[in-house]
Amino acid sequence: SAREFAILHALLERPGLPLSRAQLEQHVYSWKEEVDSNAIEVHIHALRRKLGAGWILNLRGVGYYVPKQPPAP
Repeated sequence: SAREFAILHALLERPGLPLSRAQLEQHVYSWKEEVDSNAIEVHIHALRRKLGAGWILNLRGVGYYVPKQPPAP
């Protein structure tokens, strides 16, 4: 989906550096839109299902990131 792509694009712009949920919301949603509390988590889950679990990692309490080195197949 377009929102999943926006999240992936934001993460790939800064590989290895985590983005918080609030930062990802800013990339995906306009200021007028109402955002569900777990919307980003749902999109991340869908991306992990499509790409594989090793492509988007979570740094607990900080945010999500894409590792600098791609995961081994």
